[in-house]
Amino acid sequence: MPSLAANPPTASVFLRQLKQLLNALYQPGRRGDSLYHSMQHFFQQEHAQWQKLPELERNWQQARQQSEPQQVRRERQRYTRLSHQLEQQRLARLERCMHWCELLLQLSEGTNATETLTRSARLLGSLQLLVPEQPRRAMEVQFSFKIIYKTVLALRLLDHRLQLEQMPAQWQQLWQQRSDGSESAVYCPFREQIQLPLVMAVLLQDFGQLHPEAQALLKDPTDKLDPLKALTPDVREQFLAISQQACTDVLKQGLGVWPYQGNDKTERSMHVEHQQQRQQWIQQLLDSGHQPGAGSGNLLKVPQVYTSIVMPGRRGFSYEALPKAALLLKEGVKRQLYSAEWVDQLLRITGLFPQGYGLAFIPPRHASQPKDKYEFAIVNALYPEQPEVPHCRIVTRNLQYKNTGKDCLISIPQNLYFRQARKQLEIVPAERLQHILSKLFADHEQRFLRQLLPRCWQPSDFFAQPAHQNLWNKG
Repeated sequence: MPSLAANPPTASVFLRQLKQLLNALYQPGRRGDSLYHSMQHFFQQEHAQWQKLPELERNWQQARQQSEPQQVRRERQRYTRLSHQLEQQRLARLERCMHWCELLLQLSEGTNATETLTRSARLLGSLQLLVPEQPRRAMEVQFSFKIIYKTVLALRLLDHRLQLEQMPAQWQQLWQQRSDGSESAVYCPFREQIQLPLVMAVLLQDFGQLHPEAQALLKDPTDKLDPLKALTPDVREQFLAISQQACTDVLKQGLGVWPYQGNDKTERSMHVEHQQQRQQWIQQLLDSGHQPGAGSGNLLKVPQVYTSIVMPGRRGFSYEALPKAALLLKEGVKRQLYSAEWVDQLLRITGLFPQGYGLAFIPPRHASQPKDKYEFAIVNALYPEQPEVPHCRIVTRNLQYKNTGKDCLISIPQNLYFRQARKQLEIVPAERLQHILSKLFADHEQRFLRQLLPRCWQPSDFFAQPAHQNLWNKG
C-alpha cells in the first residue's frame, strides 16, 4: 500500500490535494496542463502521426534494399525523428497519467479498511459538494469530477467483492497478502497488478470520446460542440463504437508501456511480461465494460451508471431527485441492462443517499415537546446499516448553523425526504414554517425550494466556508 499518515489530513490540506487532482485532469481555459488537453492533443495531432509511422519505416527499408546511401540516411532520419518525438510524448503522457493514479490512491486509500472508507466517503462527499451544476461547465464535470467519483466507487466495489471472495483466485490471493501485511514495504503486488490497472481503465473510459469523429457527433446545427446533446439510438451506437476503438488507440499508442531500464535479461523479460499483462487486463476491462454481463466489466459499468445519475452534467439534473439513483439502477436491472448482484452490492456501499447529500430532518423530541421545527444534516459515511437510514453530520442546532455538530443516524420518520416525516410537520402553521425557511435558507438558496417543507437542502454554500469543511472527523 502507499505510504500514508495514520490520520487523514486536515480538511484544508485535503481540499488542496483534491483541487490538484481535479486540475491534473481538466483545467478550463488552459491548454497543455492537464490530461484532458494531453489526450486531446493525441487525437488532434499524434494519432495521425502514429498511422504515418509504419509508412516511414517501409520507405526506409525500401531505400536500404535499393542501396541508395543518401536516400537511406534521409528516410531513416525521417523515421527516427518522428518515432523519437512520439515516444517522448507518449512517455510524458504515461508518466502524467500514472502520477494522477498515485494521487487518487493516496486520497482514497488508508492504512486499514476503516480509514479507507472514511477517506473514500470524504472524497465522494467533497466532489458532490463542490461539483458545478452550470451546463457551460459540463465538460469540466465529465472529465474531472465524474472520473474521480466513479474511480473511487470502482475501488470500493472491488474491495467489497474481495471481502465476499467473489473475484478471481489470483486477485483474492494478492488482496489477502496485502490485508495480512505480508507484501513488501516498497512493492505491493495488489496495488500494482490490480488497483492501478483498474484506475487506469476507469480513467481511459471517457477519453475515447475526444476522437474527432466522436466529437463531430456532439456538435449542434451551428457546428458548436454540445456535450449535453441528446443522441438518437443509432447515433449513440456509432458514438460508442468510435469511442471504444479510440480508447484502445490511447491505451496502445497514447500511453503504451514503460520501457525497461537495465541490462539484466531475466528482469527485462519479467518487466515486459508484467507490462503486457497490465495492458491486457486494462483492455479486457474496457471491452467488457460496455456489455459486462456478470463479469468484472461491472467494475466500470455499475459505478459509471450511478455516477451519471448523482453528478450533474446532463439535461434534467435534479438535486432533489438524487436518492432515486437506487430506483433507476434497479429499474435497469429489471430491463436486464445491469447485473442485479453488482447493483445490489454497490447500493450496499452507498445506501440510498449519496455522500455529501443535504438532508432536512426532525430532531428527536421527548413526548411532551412539540415537533415544530427541523434541522439540517449532511450524509458523511458509507455502508449505512439500512439503505434508507443514512449516517450524517448534524450542521444546525436550533436553526443556527454550527461547525461542531455530532454524527447521527436519521430514520425514516425523521427524514423530510420521506412523506412519513413531512406529515408530522403539516400541522405546523405556515407562518412558523416560513420563519424556519428564513432562518435556514439564504435568499440565493430559495431556488431549491418548491414548498414550505423542503425534502432536502443543497449544502454547497455551507461547505464553501473553511470552518464547515471537516465533516468527516469524529463528531
